[in-house]
Amino acid sequence: MLTTSVALGGSLLAAGAAAAADAPGAGVTAVIQPTMQSEEIAIEGGHSVQGGLFTLKTANGELRTYCIDIDHPVNIESRVEYQESDWKSSSLGRKEKAQDAAKIRWILENSYPQVTDLKKLADAAGIKDGQLTADDAAAGTQAAIWKFSDGKNATPVDAQAKKLRDYLVSDANKGIAAEPKPSLSLTPDSVSGKPGNKLGPFTINTSASEVKLALSGDAADKAKLVDKDGKPVTGLTGPVAKDTQLFLDVPAGTSDGTATVTASAETVVPNGRVFLSKGYTPEKHSQTMILAGSTKLSVVDAAKAAWKAGKGPLLDSNAQVECDSNGVRVNVANGGDEAASVTVAPGKTVTVQPGKMESVLVQVNEDTAYDIKVTGPNGFTKEFKGILDCKVTSVTTPTATPSAGTSATATATPTPSGTGTPTAAPSSSSAHPAPAASSPAPGTTGGLAATGGNDATPILAAVAGGLVVAGGAAVFVLRRRGRHGRSAA
Repeated sequence: MLTTSVALGGSLLAAGAAAAADAPGAGVTAVIQPTMQSEEIAIEGGHSVQGGLFTLKTANGELRTYCIDIDHPVNIESRVEYQESDWKSSSLGRKEKAQDAAKIRWILENSYPQVTDLKKLADAAGIKDGQLTADDAAAGTQAAIWKFSDGKNATPVDAQAKKLRDYLVSDANKGIAAEPKPSLSLTPDSVSGKPGNKLGPFTINTSASEVKLALSGDAADKAKLVDKDGKPVTGLTGPVAKDTQLFLDVPAGTSDGTATVTASAETVVPNGRVFLSKGYTPEKHSQTMILAGSTKLSVVDAAKAAWKAGKGPLLDSNAQVECDSNGVRVNVANGGDEAASVTVAPGKTVTVQPGKMESVLVQVNEDTAYDIKVTGPNGFTKEFKGILDCKVTSVTTPTATPSAGTSATATATPTPSGTGTPTAAPSSSSAHPAPAASSPAPGTTGGLAATGGNDATPILAAVAGGLVVAGGAAVFVLRRRGRHGRSAA
């Protein structure tokens, strides 16, 4: 999870303005539900869990997910909220996981629930007609995914589920290497510049066939969104090209101000998108999940632009978790007309030339908190806080233990080897809102509890967390996203 501060002094995005700007965030947010399609899965090493398919709800739709993070628990009764993310901010973003990620994508496209015809799926796996149930399919698929996501030898107890698992990890699995597109992302979170120039670029990526664009704030009647050729743009029709660029054209003589660019779309979220728990801490970490199915959803993202006349640098900064680099990459841009000396602490001091951007990688140990401060001329300050979570093996011990699950409505319910009574246990996937109590990791004490979902949870990923002003710096929590591309989390 990343906490980023509002830039003060050298940027126009001052504390007051930022506190009021509850701009929606990238991609989809959803709340885990207290139901699960699952069966018992034996994990090599002496314990078993209830593994299978989770349900997450948005304000106007539903997601189905599997776990890719078995050693972290999830309490499905805890109303844990999840945020869509790019692979780079998860364990799948590491170079050594590229082949495993491709194998997982193949499983998602060739098994349940993407394949709803269970007879067809059974035939492909060599299972006798009529003997593969939806619960079998969910358990077999989850066990297969764990082989590649966590390196676990997971074997469903049910014979049909085991056959499906064996098929999904066999040579029939050729892999699908391409990472799926985000539902909708607009990056970076903010840009700065001078009137009379084109501010940006803002970059859009989406799986939607149509994106609506809107501009609000100061000088919304004068400034206009344009494409890279300077042509006015009010929307995009698909397929939308990867990394489509937009700019905000602010006429010369426009008074200093800020504006918000909002993108909105309706789309089916592509299978294979990662979902991270929000509000992450090492002690309260809910399993990371991967998408296996989606209804058509509404999604919104927004970004800010600020302009100021006069001489001097105009700084802006964003940060992004890079799991493959074991750290957080901080970018500092200068939209002004003078060079600026900027300190990224801990890290180094860089000189950012006018119209340029400098990048600093801050190394962070796994499951370790980071607090990165960016400072520059004219009182510019921005801060990024969070916990690096890039590996599937937990180095912490979960605290709270939820009540034992008693049916398929309970999520992964690890049972100590040799006993028939499940105790409270976790399942899969990591979330990031204010996390609720989570059960111990599989193999410790057992039993995954269900979480009550919140149907009113907006699908729009709003800037997560409250604004805190202290010592002249405004700090607010942003969701961790792969596209995190804008925030580290």
